[in-house]
Amino acid sequence: MNNSLKKFQAWRSRRQQSSKRRQLEQWEKMRAQGKTRFVFSTSLTYGLTTAGILDVIDKAFYGGTKYSLLSNAIYYLIMGLVIGLFAWWEMEGKYKGALIDARVKASPGGELPSHSNRSQITTN
Repeated sequence: MNNSLKKFQAWRSRRQQSSKRRQLEQWEKMRAQGKTRFVFSTSLTYGLTTAGILDVIDKAFYGGTKYSLLSNAIYYLIMGLVIGLFAWWEMEGKYKGALIDARVKASPGGELPSHSNRSQITTN
């Protein structure tokens, strides 16, 4: 029983690491397109989807009198900008942390290389 539990935990750990790696690879492609594009696409996706869903709920349960679609769209597009910025900052933090971990693992002493080394990977 204990051996099976260890195998399951090892499988789960490998699965999580592979998922994180795929997520960071996707993020690398997205960040190459730029922060502005990411934030605006997130804003449009979140804002218009939320406004549309709330409009359907409003019409189904309240007879369409509670809020207008236009006011919802404007409000949730603005909220989408905020959510997009926070998502960018969160993913950038994870990405930079992964780069630092990769440099630590690649170094012979298990420490970060000095900043004067020209061959080190930069995040810029």
